[in-house]
Amino acid sequence: MFALALLAVAQFEIAQKSFLIDEVVPIVVSGLPPNSRVTIRARSNDWASSEDSVADANGVIDLTKSADPMQLFWSARRIAEEHAPAETWTLSAEASGNVVATTTIQRRAAAADVKVTPLRERGLVGTFYQPPGEGKHPAILVLGGSNGGLPPPNAAPGGLASRGYAVLSLAYFGVEGLPPTLQFIPLEYFHAALDWLASQPSVDASRIGVLGTSRGGELALLLATIDPRIRCVIAYVPSSVAVSGCCDGRGEPAWILGGHAIAYVNPRARNNFIERARAAIPVERIHGAILLISGRDDRVWPSSSMSQEIVTRLEHNHFAYPFKHLTYDHAGHAIGRPFTSTVESISARPLGGTPEGNAHARADSWQQMLAFLKANL
Repeated sequence: MFALALLAVAQFEIAQKSFLIDEVVPIVVSGLPPNSRVTIRARSNDWASSEDSVADANGVIDLTKSADPMQLFWSARRIAEEHAPAETWTLSAEASGNVVATTTIQRRAAAADVKVTPLRERGLVGTFYQPPGEGKHPAILVLGGSNGGLPPPNAAPGGLASRGYAVLSLAYFGVEGLPPTLQFIPLEYFHAALDWLASQPSVDASRIGVLGTSRGGELALLLATIDPRIRCVIAYVPSSVAVSGCCDGRGEPAWILGGHAIAYVNPRARNNFIERARAAIPVERIHGAILLISGRDDRVWPSSSMSQEIVTRLEHNHFAYPFKHLTYDHAGHAIGRPFTSTVESISARPLGGTPEGNAHARADSWQQMLAFLKANL
């Protein structure tokens, strides 16, 4: 009888049923026994997690008032290998061993009214995300790192397009029609991508930015030094120098311009002062604002200290545009869009940081990144 009574009154109070994956889900459960211990579970087709809580004197659990209201999602563990642009999650509350309340929500990589179009022309391989609304939008070129391929919608592209930015997610190696590895990548390819982006009727060609992560962060900074159309750079866990190609250890150049290699550092000789000076990215030539985001426990490369080198270079050259460096304790190389699992960021590869540290860095830097773009693009 007790369990039946609970089933009749306990309920989740979540006003809406669809959220972007980077939005806080306001989880509230009411009608619980006062001061009872309750387990909240979250499960999708490919992720699952749980969190123990205690109802207050009114029989309410309000996770929005907890220290980390999205822990259920960033602490989720993979249970399958499905990947969908929209995920249905079942939330349940258990008290005294009984499921007393359930509800479902949807978490989307991009807003439903974002138009997504594959790009396969002019030798380019990408995906164009067009936000709703008439008129011209600021635009962002999004670049991935050494994994190759396209930055997916559940990373920056879907989140930016859902907030009014036209986004070109661009592959530059590792897919059919492009180089198989990150070696001898012509920078002219990215000029062509910017030409295409600027020519779109929905794009304001005077407001184009670039966002890159890891090798893509290095590339974003490098591109902005040679293309004045780029008015804002967001570089996640970047390098301050051009680095050799990845990842076969041969030490070939990663980037070429006009058929000639951009000066680079071989990671095995990263402490060679002369090579580093020659390969340093001349960020003072950039014609726009710069945001650098790094983790102090980055195990892939020292993105925090290299970002500080960039800041020092900008200060020394009296850089005329806004610039900022966000760096986080207990965070590694896996900083990006928030509220997806950070458990695999320390288990799949030694990327550094802790799940909690990476989750905090993602959440804080995402909001600051959006504010930086709004102010500077």
